[in-house]
Amino acid sequence: MRPVVVIGGGISGLSAAYYLTRAGLPVTLVESQNHLGGVIRTELIEGCVVELGPDSFLSMKPWAAELIREVGLGDEIIGSNDSQRATYIWKNGRMVRMPEGMMLMVPARVAPVLFTGLFGPWTKLRMGREFLKRPRDVPEDRSVADLVEDHYGREVVDYLAEPLLAGIYGGDVEQLSAGAVLPKMVEWERSYGSLSRAARKEVRTGKGPLFTTVRSGLSRFVDELIARSRFERVHGCVERLEKGYRLRVNGDWIEASNVVVACRAAGVLPGLFPEIPYNDATVVALGYRTADVPHPLPGFGFLVPKKERRSLAA
Repeated sequence: MRPVVVIGGGISGLSAAYYLTRAGLPVTLVESQNHLGGVIRTELIEGCVVELGPDSFLSMKPWAAELIREVGLGDEIIGSNDSQRATYIWKNGRMVRMPEGMMLMVPARVAPVLFTGLFGPWTKLRMGREFLKRPRDVPEDRSVADLVEDHYGREVVDYLAEPLLAGIYGGDVEQLSAGAVLPKMVEWERSYGSLSRAARKEVRTGKGPLFTTVRSGLSRFVDELIARSRFERVHGCVERLEKGYRLRVNGDWIEASNVVVACRAAGVLPGLFPEIPYNDATVVALGYRTADVPHPLPGFGFLVPKKERRSLAA
């Protein structure tokens, strides 16, 4: 039987290979780098778990947690401590605390929004009125910016949606698909009309933390995924792809029953896929001894909106 060829050994390619091998199909995985897992890397430095890439995933997208449990790491899953989560936004040269009771850029409570210095009076009025929205026909798909602006106005796009999603996805809210990035909120919009009413109900029913990760590091998840998959790995780059699924890798032809492209496709197979922009990120990890920080640390961190940004995003 010809194998299914998976191009790319990041988390998407490894997940595809895992499910294909579980279905009993032979898999050949092609990866140009020496390591698997893509941008996911974890190091243990002086007893601290340090993520060199992504450090968590959104809990409202349940598929990662489902797969983590499936590979036997259910007892390793931990969530963000949202009861103590305080995030600051850099605005006009100072730190402004994000209002309490937010689910990403959606306010689940009215009072914190009324007293925040992050938004002007017209935006606050609009955020309050959003609770009155009713279900209606909405576009099949639109950008995150369009979705948020329709509900809360431009100031919320610029000072909440943009910095939050730039920190999570490294993408442009004008280009990111709401259906792909925020499917839960699209569902809320269709079912409730008001995103805020839906978020308030979600908070009351205790749906869990905003972010989730693996206690010992996301690389542990990658290692378990590899260990529980049965694929042949080919180290190299794809040069060509012909009809009938023949791939030329390092000068040799590989015949395949099907091909899964889980990489920056336009760069690997130019002409066959549309050019999709990707953003790079630099992660700097700093550690301090508790004794050297005499003052309290009342928050998780801060975000810098694009309108205020020079080089640092968060």
